[in-house]
Amino acid sequence: MSLNMPSRRLLKSGPCALSPNSLLPALASLSIARTIHTTPISPFWFRKSKTPPAETSMEQSFAGSQQARKKLIDRLSTKLEGPSIFDDEASHAPGATKQAAALTPKQQREAERKRTAGVLTSAGASLARRHLARAVDPDPRSRVRWERKMLIRQVHRGTNPWSREPRADRIARTERELLSRSPWLPTSVKKLVHLARQIQGKTVAEALVQMRFSKKKMAQEVRVQLAEANDLAIVERGMGLGAVKAAKAAADAEAAGAGAGAGSAGNGQEEDMVTEAIEREVVKIKTKDGKFLNIDDPTRIYIAQAWVNRGPWRGMGIDYRSKSRSYRLHKPATSISLVLKEEKTRIREHEERVAKKLRKGPWVHLPDRPVTAQRQHYSW
Repeated sequence: MSLNMPSRRLLKSGPCALSPNSLLPALASLSIARTIHTTPISPFWFRKSKTPPAETSMEQSFAGSQQARKKLIDRLSTKLEGPSIFDDEASHAPGATKQAAALTPKQQREAERKRTAGVLTSAGASLARRHLARAVDPDPRSRVRWERKMLIRQVHRGTNPWSREPRADRIARTERELLSRSPWLPTSVKKLVHLARQIQGKTVAEALVQMRFSKKKMAQEVRVQLAEANDLAIVERGMGLGAVKAAKAAADAEAAGAGAGAGSAGNGQEEDMVTEAIEREVVKIKTKDGKFLNIDDPTRIYIAQAWVNRGPWRGMGIDYRSKSRSYRLHKPATSISLVLKEEKTRIREHEERVAKKLRKGPWVHLPDRPVTAQRQHYSW
């Protein structure tokens, strides 16, 4: 027969030997033994030095200074991200550094508290790292594997003397382009596609003129989107700056010639430089549509592609007809996408078409072929 009883009741109902007074020596000896057992032996060679070791020049060159590493650790250990992707650049700017140095420690702590106080931005987006990681880096292991694979491939191609640069990589390295997409416009695909076909293949300046004097309602929206795409191409991609650079070179050459004096030989050389800078080579090409173009600026921006995208319905109405009939009227939404490139791309495509035609050789009406299936009798 077994007895199920809590231990506290056994202690209460036990003999006097199990009283609290009798347990004190045992508990004291146990605590002393545990203290002696858990106290580590700390001889002088295990003691930590109070002064940190001096960093070597190689360590500083690879890992940076201790202050820089501390800032990096603090930035990575915080649970919040900055409200802007340019926070690091703004904080390291000369003006921001001077302003931060002018603040007192109390003001610096208050500014840091205000910066990290709110988890949500003014737009309602969360700045917590664990929230941002779901959208920014949803699969970090796959990302690290892909980056390692691409790095190994790049190093292998760069160090292998027999490797050739792929055509797509060479084009992406030497040519520039920009993809721009407009917001959803209150029109249909059938109406907007005509404007897309009208501006495709034209230069940006010519397309802007076409949209300015067009009678279509959506032409003004396309003009605004085209002007915005042109500005982004110039600012973000550095496209269309050939004429500006040529004009600057001509102005510099003219200024240098004016400051050199009235020497005959010097003036002649400077005039040649100015004329050479102003006069640009004109390249005559033939497009894939069969049109001939004269290109004097290889960096001029043109519309390589233009297409429309069907969007969601903006709303629905009812069309009431005779005999108690009614139909649904859907209000469509459409956007236009533009791909802007430089004239260098059209020149390259023209040269590739010419080279392909030369490789094929002349066309022959009756080419020479070997005689096959010979017989000693007629086959009919």
